[in-house]
Amino acid sequence: MENLLILILNAVLVSSIMCLADRINHGINVFIKQSFCWHCGHRLKWYDLIPVFATILTRGHCRYCQKKFGLHYAIFEFLGAFIGSCLFSNTIVWITAYLLFFLALEDWHNERIHSDILIPWFLYLFIQNWGEPKLLMTCMVLTISILLVYYRQALGAGDIPVLLVLTLISTTHLFALSLLIASIFGLVYLGIKQAKRLPFVPFLYIGWLVATLIEKTLINY
Repeated sequence: MENLLILILNAVLVSSIMCLADRINHGINVFIKQSFCWHCGHRLKWYDLIPVFATILTRGHCRYCQKKFGLHYAIFEFLGAFIGSCLFSNTIVWITAYLLFFLALEDWHNERIHSDILIPWFLYLFIQNWGEPKLLMTCMVLTISILLVYYRQALGAGDIPVLLVLTLISTTHLFALSLLIASIFGLVYLGIKQAKRLPFVPFLYIGWLVATLIEKTLINY
């Protein structure tokens, strides 16, 4: 029963964060309480908001105007329910995963993020790790990131807080693996899209998630 409640909690959180990101990306007031269809403006009923199932039952279409909004909502809610449940035992990692999920969605849509929401979390992690050797690595990552942003212009300024948070919550090996996976996925994306730039936060997030789940699996076995 407890595991089921954790699954439901994570599915609801993923759905809520996606809704919040959509509203911010479309310039819609986040304090409007009731959800509505982006196309016809019809206010959605409670049964239209059930994570995963509501989207599957309507095949990713609005129940009222039949416009398609996509099955990716159900996919993210499904994956989020299980990944969030896997990370739930480590509160710091779990909270970080949701903060970065929101920023990844924002970066993917706008190629810019509200990275300032990470500042309080970064300060908390910094205090928690005070005196730890990883603070030296954090300083090194900060220095390299600043050079890449302001000298080489190879990163966006919003990537710096993300990298610093990942440094503070990861071991050296996990952080390096996260960067490697993120870079590989990013290069594949650039090759497929024939693009010269990409929103890097989503790839950092995916790389860190994959590396974290690999590490967790290896520890359990």
